[in-house]
Amino acid sequence: MSVLLCLGAFVLLQNFMSGGSTRQGIIGGKDSAPHSHPFMVYILDYETGNTCDGFLVNENFVVTAAHCNGKIVAFLGVHSTKGLHIRNSVFVKGIPHPKYNSATYENDIMLLKLCKPATFSKTVMPVALPATENESFGHNCLVMGWGCQTFCNEFPSEILQEVNVTISKTKNCTAPDIICSEGFKGPGKGDSGGPLVCGDVAHGVVSSNYKNGKDYVSRYVRLTYHIKWIQSIINGNHQGCRK
Repeated sequence: MSVLLCLGAFVLLQNFMSGGSTRQGIIGGKDSAPHSHPFMVYILDYETGNTCDGFLVNENFVVTAAHCNGKIVAFLGVHSTKGLHIRNSVFVKGIPHPKYNSATYENDIMLLKLCKPATFSKTVMPVALPATENESFGHNCLVMGWGCQTFCNEFPSEILQEVNVTISKTKNCTAPDIICSEGFKGPGKGDSGGPLVCGDVAHGVVSSNYKNGKDYVSRYVRLTYHIKWIQSIINGNHQGCRK
């Protein structure tokens, strides 16, 4: 079962193994075709049981949400989470954004350094990142994850889900580092850290949502805003692996 971390009107989309309910994971979506999104990464905190998503950006690094940090391991090449065992996971070193604020959840982005580099295959491949800070993208994007599938279902999906979302602007989405989508379809509980993919490029990181009248607004960390920091970490010399 699942419960959400809450901050005022905003709901973080990390998944827990015990507790109540609110907006759940990928809502209004469908099963992804097996391994059609080979960049997707399933993240497990082996101490607390919390789960998140992430996405592979090269053989050494995964991008996810900073609020997913903990004693975590990563599973690559996953379509179904049924039968996953920690022995098949990869240990990681979490590198949260230096200005991440755990009280306000600003700069809610983190890189994971894989202790063992990924071996690319049909089931494990990176997704492209924005090339520049000014790279534009369309209004129709795709979100995916292993979160719950309905508003009342407290159990996450074993099969990777996906849904199309439309980018929108609301009064709470004016910050330069935030992208939003609105409606009854989108990410929810268990989908934190997953990508917002627009035209085969990852442009956002699933972070939180809030209710706006009858609809839900989903918030994503804008990757173009953080691309210089991401590249500095990827191109830097990060010795060691475990925190």
